[in-house]
Amino acid sequence: MNFLIIEDDVFLATKLKYLFDKRDATNIVTVVNNYLDFLDEISIIKIYDVILLDINLWDKVKSWYDVLKIIREKSSHIPVIIVSWIDDIMNMSKFFSLGASDYIIKPFRFEELEIRVLKWFKNNFLKLDNLNNNNIFYNWLLYDIDKNEFYFNWKNIVLTKKNKYLLYIFITNKEIFLSMNFIDNKLFWNNDDFKIKNIRVYIFRLRKILKILWIDNRIKNIRWEWYIFKKR
Repeated sequence: MNFLIIEDDVFLATKLKYLFDKRDATNIVTVVNNYLDFLDEISIIKIYDVILLDINLWDKVKSWYDVLKIIREKSSHIPVIIVSWIDDIMNMSKFFSLGASDYIIKPFRFEELEIRVLKWFKNNFLKLDNLNNNNIFYNWLLYDIDKNEFYFNWKNIVLTKKNKYLLYIFITNKEIFLSMNFIDNKLFWNNDDFKIKNIRVYIFRLRKILKILWIDNRIKNIRWEWYIFKKR
């Protein structure tokens, strides 16, 4: 999973980053502490799987609602969870009407926040026609969301953390042309690996593992700039 945490309390933001960084399914956790840094993330907002938004953050924006509007203009489906000290029904209702996925009052229990975040991450897959019992199933390839494990013909596929996320990108975007830039950003944005690793190397390694199962040809390269994940 890729997380974007928008929180001006540096201490709290650090604790939230640690909370999600330690999860095996986590790929990237990005923290922004001010409005200008938030604007830098807008162009690549679609690389994130979950967004945590502190509505007390902004001192250079017309209203806290505008931030959620900006996110929703770029992506209609990424779960956005509001965290706030403001315990007000009218305010809460307004955020839900603008597309917030959840609203959590501070102070909160970290265990509860983690449960809610993971719930919304899984709920984001309900739009997929191949989701069944928290598993994504596609032509004998299965991804167990809870365990963050892949199986083929019900046998576990041993993958590195990065290759799991790469295969997750493919199976959740099946039969869609994905640009090299999109995959690069999804895997490495704001990470040192982004500067030194070649995405083709990771795809080559993943296909090498899948070749043992005779399913490496499901990942197809189109004119060196695009990839697509198909049944065969």
